[in-house]
Amino acid sequence: MIDTEERTILVTGGSGFIGTAICKLLADAGHNVINLDRKKKEIPGVTQYPFDIDNHQVAGIIRLTGPDTIIHLAAEHEVARSMEQPGLYYHNNVANTVSLLNHAVECGVKNFIFSSSSTVYGDQHQFPTPETADRNPTNPYGRSKKMVEDMLQDYADSYGIKFASLRYFNAAGAMPDNSHGYTQDPATHLVPIVAKAIATGQPLTIYGNDYSTTDGTAERDYTHVYDVATAHMTAMNYLTADGTESGYFNIGAGSPHSVLDVVSKFEEVTGKTLELVYADRRTGDVERSYADTTKANTVFGWQPQHTLSDIVEHAWAWETKKKRKK
Repeated sequence: MIDTEERTILVTGGSGFIGTAICKLLADAGHNVINLDRKKKEIPGVTQYPFDIDNHQVAGIIRLTGPDTIIHLAAEHEVARSMEQPGLYYHNNVANTVSLLNHAVECGVKNFIFSSSSTVYGDQHQFPTPETADRNPTNPYGRSKKMVEDMLQDYADSYGIKFASLRYFNAAGAMPDNSHGYTQDPATHLVPIVAKAIATGQPLTIYGNDYSTTDGTAERDYTHVYDVATAHMTAMNYLTADGTESGYFNIGAGSPHSVLDVVSKFEEVTGKTLELVYADRRTGDVERSYADTTKANTVFGWQPQHTLSDIVEHAWAWETKKKRKK
């Protein structure tokens, strides 16, 4: 869906891995982009307010900038840590979102795009998984996302705000032009962890090799970060059109790859071999996850463009770039 009208969009968490990619695409498309993130980051064409979402000035920022749409990404996102610190996740992911939604309603924001997660489905047995599948999250992170999804429908019913909840399936890779990639240190996602292990020659720990999968390791639907960013663009264009409806949408590549598949692809791209160490499964991890993306394609015309090879090639180019800068 093509929309050339200039809009004002407020992005929470716009300094993060996915947020920066979204801000870049929105700014390049000529929109007025506001980044609300405590981590300062210079992004060309983007205005930043370096605050947490629970800062008392947030309502004033929304009133001052008058966004058509809020894209809400700011959240705690590590599954393993959510098992250890659930209170942190319910405060930052749920309570802060309630506050943000209240500000949005008070200031007349019409559209709200939420960064949800495939973890809302839990340990699924329906593959590829459609949006109609039962939601049974297995960890506090996934439960916090499910809670917000339920709240969104209530806010839409009561206040008329439209929403799109985008359920990501393992965003990974780096921008194709190598302008941005994963920067969290220490890394908590597989692709950057493998890239760093290759770069440093350190062994890679794999958690669980006794799953009921082809090679015994967990399978995930790795989705290029650029494709995740374009999903927000198309969802925004969809919501801002007349007569469209709120909804929940899977954002994934639509194909499962195991941990060993990712390792093999890195070895193929780099010509290097990794030393592997196996450990017990981690609590809260699911065996397999991959998306049915028919709804996003049918409703607002989004579909992924990048393969696992692209993800690994771009992630490795970014890791190599980071290493040169040190």
